[in-house]
Amino acid sequence: MSNPWAEIVGPCYTVGRAAHVLGWTEEEVVRAGDELRLLTVRTSDDALLVPLFQFKNGAVVAGLPDVLGILATGTAGRWTWAQWLNGRLPSAVTPRNIELLYDGRLDEAVRAAEHDAWAWRS
Repeated sequence: MSNPWAEIVGPCYTVGRAAHVLGWTEEEVVRAGDELRLLTVRTSDDALLVPLFQFKNGAVVAGLPDVLGILATGTAGRWTWAQWLNGRLPSAVTPRNIELLYDGRLDEAVRAAEHDAWAWRS
């Protein structure tokens, strides 16, 4: 049986592999996750993973820290943030919120994040 989270989030790097791809140390990857400059998620067996969808051309997609900071105001659930960013949107012009960042549409991504973070807090 497949894991629905794996289908939503997609492939992930280990901290070591993310460090290699970014040219960072493992400590820098962990710190970037702690500081919401990078999305990291923790599995039930305590492994720290870095979803690939947040990378474009070997770097963290521009605007991601802005969006993560907003999503954090609504819920601390990083798996929820991953779903918000990479989950398929049923009736939207943009199929996934992360694509707004890929396309450089930070203002739209911020507005959508603010709306949903507000709803999560309600």
